[in-house]
Amino acid sequence: MRRRGGCLIWLVIAFSVAVLFLAWQYAEFRLAHRTLSAGMTMAGLSVGGMSKEQALNALELAFATPVEVSYLDQRFVLPPESVAFRYNVEETAANLERVLRKRLGTAGFVAHMLRYPEEPIAVPVVASYSAQRLDDFLARVAAQYDRPPQPIVPLPSDLTFRSARPGSRLDFRASRERLAAALLSAADRQVALVVETEPPPPYDLSMLGLMFKFVLESHPGLVAGIFVKDLQRGDELGINADVAYSGMSVLKIAIVEEVYRVLEVPLTPEVSTWISQTMGVADSNAAANLLLARVIGNGDGYQGAENLSASMRYLGLSNTFIAAPYDEAIIPYTVVTPANARTDITTNATPGMQTTPVDIGLLLEMIYRCSRGGGALIVAYPGAFTPEECSQILEWMGQNRIDSLIEAGVPADTRVVHKHGLAGDTHADAALVFSPGGDFVLTVFLHRPQWLAWEESAPLIADIAKATYNYFNPLP
Repeated sequence: MRRRGGCLIWLVIAFSVAVLFLAWQYAEFRLAHRTLSAGMTMAGLSVGGMSKEQALNALELAFATPVEVSYLDQRFVLPPESVAFRYNVEETAANLERVLRKRLGTAGFVAHMLRYPEEPIAVPVVASYSAQRLDDFLARVAAQYDRPPQPIVPLPSDLTFRSARPGSRLDFRASRERLAAALLSAADRQVALVVETEPPPPYDLSMLGLMFKFVLESHPGLVAGIFVKDLQRGDELGINADVAYSGMSVLKIAIVEEVYRVLEVPLTPEVSTWISQTMGVADSNAAANLLLARVIGNGDGYQGAENLSASMRYLGLSNTFIAAPYDEAIIPYTVVTPANARTDITTNATPGMQTTPVDIGLLLEMIYRCSRGGGALIVAYPGAFTPEECSQILEWMGQNRIDSLIEAGVPADTRVVHKHGLAGDTHADAALVFSPGGDFVLTVFLHRPQWLAWEESAPLIADIAKATYNYFNPLP
């Protein structure tokens, strides 16, 4: 009997301890749930540590905040009331109560006792908006910001161009989904609309042609021949580009090209001196004639002229020839070309040497391509040219620094290799221009019957060069 009484006492004590322990744990459990648990969210907003009232108020405040919207680099806001947004606080509070009651039940207490980690839970939030008003908002955004691709645009007043611009078009379906998600979120109220972009139209040299037309309008009676070639894309623009003009000193480019075709490098000091005098500022006709006679013509200047003309024809430059050396009065024969056989337009080109803007421009391109290891010169004359030799030709041309004509139309730090030519009624400049926006060929020939004044031709050629440079380097 005494042993039974002792066991009973111990059972009562154990039971009492268990009851006290459960009471303590329950009190701790209730105390812990006076605020919302750490893993609880409502409409994406973390409400852990808040009271029920604080959580519901935080939601109301968040839903009243406008949604920040961006269309590419444009920023604006969408006020919730503009799409009839409604936050139902009563139903949301009821949802929260149901979640809390479940967590405060027996299963929740056991989980607390066993120190199970609480699983995150998203409390359903009741809110709505007008789908029609949201679509209307997106339609207004599209009407204001959607743009078709825009081509390069000439700005004649200052001879510049506005660069081509890509197009943009709002993706309604994807943007609607993003906006709807942001409206119903209390945490993420920023939306980048989905915008499809279209690449800008390819550059079109006809826009440069419009600029040239504007520039030439104030020079009635002038016969202007212009050729431009984009050395990246291969696009060409010609204005009277296949009209015959006097070759003048511009054809010294062909003479030096032929010297390098005939000779091997390194050149002798004597030949180098003649080239420097021919291509540099000195612009010596006598030195050019020495190259024609002693290098290209095997001692005969007229034979050198004939050999050069034959080479030009072989290269496909059928309108380019020299019939007699510089300053020779005797022209042994008349050269008929497609260009000088035209009857619709004439420049009274000298019968001794002629070319066209396109011919001399294509010859410049050949030298340019050759300096980079390709092009027609290397194909037409295998083994006769190396990239180093063609680069030397460009270096010789680079000595012709006159700070006028094409040079004057481009920024001072731009590399320009060119050769100009002057006669009483015709002025010309032919150049390779190396610019940040792309390398290009520009040849300009101007003819005015009887007499062409330098005061007219020099600034006009500079303006043509400025417009061309700005086409390849448009305003952002």
